[in-house]
Amino acid sequence: MSKLETFTTAGLKRAETLSFWNDVAMSNIGPMYVDALDREAFSASMTRVTLRDCDIVSPVSRAAVIESAGMEVPGQTLNLQIQHSGRSYTRVGDAVHTLEPGDFMLYDLSKPFRLEFHERTQVITIRLPMESVQDRLPSLRDKANMPGRGDKGAGSMLSAFVRHAWFQLQDEEDADWAESLSEVIWPLIDLAFARIGPSAEELSLKQNRRREAFEFIDRNLDDEKLRARSIADHLGVSTRYVQIMFAEIGTTPSAFIQSRRLQRIASQLSSKGRSSSITELAFEAGFSDLGSFCRAFRRKFGVTATQYRNRVRAS
Repeated sequence: MSKLETFTTAGLKRAETLSFWNDVAMSNIGPMYVDALDREAFSASMTRVTLRDCDIVSPVSRAAVIESAGMEVPGQTLNLQIQHSGRSYTRVGDAVHTLEPGDFMLYDLSKPFRLEFHERTQVITIRLPMESVQDRLPSLRDKANMPGRGDKGAGSMLSAFVRHAWFQLQDEEDADWAESLSEVIWPLIDLAFARIGPSAEELSLKQNRRREAFEFIDRNLDDEKLRARSIADHLGVSTRYVQIMFAEIGTTPSAFIQSRRLQRIASQLSSKGRSSSITELAFEAGFSDLGSFCRAFRRKFGVTATQYRNRVRAS
């Protein structure tokens, strides 16, 4: 028998909305952090259906940014997300993927990504337990964080089935057929992702250089003097070239460096628990000023570093 639950920000005080929604997202989708593009106007709701071997959740939200710090957690899942309404943009490494209604993507929350949407948006997400993935489609995780088209081929079959099944699940909460849904969804996923892989564009010179820049940054995050100039010297290009590389993915070298530092600290807070010193982690990650770190962390995750650590441990 299926079980249906709903969550909503309706009726909450404005100051409580984002904190509540982050708790809902972390508990029902996975380790991700939400910030509204307009905090005063933000509202969201979510419906969750729990089946025997998977969960299906469908959040509806006003404009927001969602980030995954990239961490392994107990009960890890791969999340198959169908874009139901609105348009979303997902940045993974040096690539930005646009999803239109019907398109889909398989998210691996153990890898960092940034998802944003600028209008009221609804998605349908099937949370696939990692154990089941390994048993049924062991190569599927290699296709994570790659987009699929929902308007042709096997992708359209998968997208149409999930969207139609979602309506039926809400109307027929206790329908017996729902328990056998996964027996249908797995072969459709296999078909839809069979031809998805890296495109030729991802092998371009600039993208390879951008990837090399990312790797250089990660290796040198503890260097307080890490700047665009450092990256340029490593790549053998001009500082302006580096700035343009990052502008093409909607950020700057300094903003990207700070984001990676914050993501590393977030991951360490999750893995090391209460034994970790937040101050030490901040300085080890390259922050030279504790006040700047605290402001940046709260701005990125919506909570203080201490609250973040407590929330992840509680989850």
